[in-house]
Amino acid sequence: MAVVRLGVDIGGTFTDLVLLNEETGNSLVVKVPSRPKDPAGALVSAASRSVEQANVLPSDVSLLNHGTTIVTNAILEGTLASTALVTTKGFRDVLEIGRHLRLDMYDLNQDKPIAIVPRDMRFEVDERMAPDGTVLTALDATSLASAIEALKGTSAQAIAVSFLHSYANPAHEIETRNALQAAFPDLCISVSSDICPEIREFERTSTVTLNAATMPVVSDYLEVLAQRISDILPQAQVLLMQSNGGSISVNAARQTPAHLIYSGPAAGVLACQNVGRMTGRENLLGFDMGGTSTDISMIYRGEPLMTTEADVGGYPVKLPVLDINTIGAGGGSIAWLDSGGTLRVGPRSAGADPGPVAYGKGGTEPTVTDANLVLGRLSPDRFLGGDLALDTEASLASIREKIAEPLGLDPIVAAAGILRVANANMERALKVSSAERGYDPREFTLVAFGGGGPVHAAALAQEVGFPTVLVPEAPGVFSAYGLLIADLRHDYVRSYMSRVDDANHDWLSRLYGEMEAQGTDAMTQDGIGSESCEFKRTADLRYVGQAYEVNVPVPSGPVDAHLMSKMVEGFHAEHQRLFAHSDERDPVEIVNVRLVVIGRVQAPEPRKQQPGAMSVTSEVHRKVYFESVGRFVHCPVYERGNLAAGTELAGPAIVEQLDCTTVVHIGQQLAVDDWGNLTIQMEA
Repeated sequence: MAVVRLGVDIGGTFTDLVLLNEETGNSLVVKVPSRPKDPAGALVSAASRSVEQANVLPSDVSLLNHGTTIVTNAILEGTLASTALVTTKGFRDVLEIGRHLRLDMYDLNQDKPIAIVPRDMRFEVDERMAPDGTVLTALDATSLASAIEALKGTSAQAIAVSFLHSYANPAHEIETRNALQAAFPDLCISVSSDICPEIREFERTSTVTLNAATMPVVSDYLEVLAQRISDILPQAQVLLMQSNGGSISVNAARQTPAHLIYSGPAAGVLACQNVGRMTGRENLLGFDMGGTSTDISMIYRGEPLMTTEADVGGYPVKLPVLDINTIGAGGGSIAWLDSGGTLRVGPRSAGADPGPVAYGKGGTEPTVTDANLVLGRLSPDRFLGGDLALDTEASLASIREKIAEPLGLDPIVAAAGILRVANANMERALKVSSAERGYDPREFTLVAFGGGGPVHAAALAQEVGFPTVLVPEAPGVFSAYGLLIADLRHDYVRSYMSRVDDANHDWLSRLYGEMEAQGTDAMTQDGIGSESCEFKRTADLRYVGQAYEVNVPVPSGPVDAHLMSKMVEGFHAEHQRLFAHSDERDPVEIVNVRLVVIGRVQAPEPRKQQPGAMSVTSEVHRKVYFESVGRFVHCPVYERGNLAAGTELAGPAIVEQLDCTTVVHIGQQLAVDDWGNLTIQMEA
């Protein structure tokens, strides 16, 4: 009996699937158009097609892991469930007060994002905890009963509970949750001490309200998905990708959907990390260009960058997430002229429906994909292996009508201008994610993936200063591959405010012990034994008086003076690296202690390819426009499957495969490494 895994990445334009047969080591790639109104339908369609094409039994599929944008879309599109908030008396307006920072510090008239919970849906309860967990005011049963009675007259589908300093003592939140569950057994209820037990009231309240507001949305989706998957794959365990780069079970996802906010792009970061290990590269910048957006992530010294201060749609989310910079630039980004006649590209996208003009599905506005087609970088007959024919004439006509004629330009020049503007947007984002954060691009390899990444990466690398571009074996479905190697993961945090030299070592040991026990229980529920679990301790430290923290590893072993000294030593070094200054004489304080519990899933072993000819001759040529010479060039086109390990080519060249196209510019050199990756060296 074969053991088969499926990784499914639901994107804005395409739903990508990779099937891995662990018995044979063979893999299969499937791409189908996404269905914005029925994302589960696209997933089921891709899964059914993959099983049929791979000639395996549906019962052979043991695992289906997928990334989803359903939570992000619900927040950005304002389709959240009607949500109420129960909070401490006097703190009803925390969501609206927020922080003093403004997106544009010079705009005095800008509006804040509309609060997730309107004021008439926020209810106060008389209770109060001190920062150390001491009860200052006992939970008043009468005020709680009044809040419950008031809630009965609302349309709330979910209820969030956020009490002051509940991270230090959750007793009042637990009591309130029990009362709410008894009164409203059919409603989704989320308490802050479960989802975000750490300091900072606004961020904690924002996080728990987002979690509550997305619970009904995710529950409905998962109920439909689980049923439709069980109908076609009866033995498959369904997992979802979290924002932190680990997988989560369906039951856990129902309770903590806020962990899925960056589910979509997270798997690509794991795939980048894996290709770095495979090829011996520690510093990588992931460049994932899809149909609607581009996601940029970093692997530094072998580990992905993380943050606990994310933002989606203007709402803070205080949860561990992979540090991903997302911009509205993709293959479907629409080219348009502003009121001053300036050419703009994005952030509005044609998406999957109707898609670019070339798709022939009703799109009328030119996109980046249309420009690439007109300039010869995409084949009209071989896109998606020939499954989708592209209409070059329609793309050219759209660019002529919408862009070229209003500007008095030749349509080809206008198409080149669209790419130049799109590349400028992505170039800025690459610089923000590397050089402007103190990282030297010359020390990094740019990993290009997504349907559009390899088309644009070589031009961007040349401009930004990356010496090498790496295009993995299946770049168009690279994120789906990342889902096949994702471990299960749970993150835990406890706030503990103390100067390091005053810290109670026994108390810290107890906090870590409680989190380890909680993590072990969670992994047991996920079906992962203790022998497959790994625990990683960290802490958030800062100099006394600072308002921000630096997360540093906490060595294994008992919490004692020696361990604390090592932890502080690591803090000084990391502060120096991040901010170019540190002072070992300044006192340091602990803010939070954290624990990551990882349930290891056996990843497929990468296989080296057999070396072939050092160079090959193309039997196909087509005219491709290159801006460096300002004209079309008779360019060789290669089928990627014919490029064995050891192959070397000089640009210009086009490399085509089912899931994407790679463009090598004039003066650049392409080689195929031992693992089948394409590496493009920049022009000296």
